[in-house]
Amino acid sequence: MKQVFLLTAAAAVLASAAQAVEFNKDAMKSMQEEGLKIVEETQGARNYKTANGFCLDMAGNGLVVRKCNAGSRTQKWILDSQTRLVAHDGRCVTGPQLSQCGSGKAQKWQYDKQQRLANQNNACLQVQASPPSEGAKVGVAACKDKVAAQVWK
Repeated sequence: MKQVFLLTAAAAVLASAAQAVEFNKDAMKSMQEEGLKIVEETQGARNYKTANGFCLDMAGNGLVVRKCNAGSRTQKWILDSQTRLVAHDGRCVTGPQLSQCGSGKAQKWQYDKQQRLANQNNACLQVQASPPSEGAKVGVAACKDKVAAQVWK
């Protein structure tokens, strides 16, 4: 009788432990995701949106606009201490593409008072479709005043 009671108690303890481990995995995943968000916010990671709400996004080595997704790391960008526009994977915007970060003028960006992303070659990131649509390519063009395709909010 004692053996049956002990086996039943041991099974109950093991079942409780198994449930606790599963809960802890979920909690750990949630904490990791929250930690990544905090790091991105601390480093200044942000989205750049067109006037009609599409976000700058990565497409392989190129740039496009897509429907904004708050959970998408490919839509988060950091303007680093060397004024390079850096993607989540460490590559830098070099004109209309992503490449290894360096020190060239094509990688030195400024978010100016007109809400344009302009590099030191006086080229601005510009959506190639008017009006911007899902998947439209982003290129560079000479910076001009009041060009809606060059505005990033």
